[in-house]
Amino acid sequence: MADGHRTVVYYQTQYEPTPLSGLSPNSPYGNYISPLPLIHLITHLFLAAFHINANKPVTIALNDFEPDHPRYDQMWTDIASMQSQGIKVIGMLGGAAPGTYECLTPDNFETFYPKLAFYIKKYKLDGMDLDVEQSVPFDDIVHLINRLKSDFGNDFIITLAPVASALEGGSNLSGFDYMQLEHTMGHMISWYNAQFFSGFGSIDPPQQYIDIVEYQNGLSPSRLVAVTLTNPDNGGGYVEIEKVVESLKTLTAKYGSEFGGVAGWEYFNSLPDRQKPWKWAEVMKSAMGAATQSNEEKVGPNGRRSRIWGRRALEAASSH
Repeated sequence: MADGHRTVVYYQTQYEPTPLSGLSPNSPYGNYISPLPLIHLITHLFLAAFHINANKPVTIALNDFEPDHPRYDQMWTDIASMQSQGIKVIGMLGGAAPGTYECLTPDNFETFYPKLAFYIKKYKLDGMDLDVEQSVPFDDIVHLINRLKSDFGNDFIITLAPVASALEGGSNLSGFDYMQLEHTMGHMISWYNAQFFSGFGSIDPPQQYIDIVEYQNGLSPSRLVAVTLTNPDNGGGYVEIEKVVESLKTLTAKYGSEFGGVAGWEYFNSLPDRQKPWKWAEVMKSAMGAATQSNEEKVGPNGRRSRIWGRRALEAASSH
């Protein structure tokens, strides 16, 4: 698989909420869902979701608990093992729950940001994914990006997770202009995880992804990851896995190694096999890898793709 093809999984549910038939609790907190089977299948694990709470007992929360709550002990051990295998682990900040970015305004920043930074350092996170689903001033998000880079260095990964339509001038939950952000801060942003679901976009057909790449001055496909739902229970706009695979093959055929990749929300109940949720990542990696191999095999010694290759690649994608 080419370096540009990221296979990303969002990991929010650490314990099975509705135990599957035949499963017994394997911890005091229920049936723990380990991310370890994702080793060798994914490039990045996005740990969701970190929240900052101004008026709650837990100021920095990973979902509903402090990040160092004992329920997460096994998870942090597993995550460290994944990092030792080359997988980058990125914390997701924000999401649908309100309040986080209100704590990062100029008046509140120095009260709350150091507490977040403490956990980034403690658990050696490789980056942060800024999922801004409330209206945030442009200057506030610029300040946060600058501070993260200043504190954690140039290798620290910063991504953003806009709804897909926000990257082509459409509906936008964040309140700021992503094209302006890209123009101003693009050198500090590793890529965008665009949400192709919930009425803001779809990866089937893949034309919206192409439209985003071609919008205004253009966003390199290497910096655009398509986020899809892994199960219809996870939100509106679910696309069947076979159709996602078809679109991935089409996009890989079009962009080659420049295609940025795919992400799945979320891990614990991923199809096609609810009891083996890592299978989703296996299918996605295989789809992009097969398309890349076909691409490389059909490029001649002069580096040019033949028209026959292009037609066959698209036929293969559409016939999957």
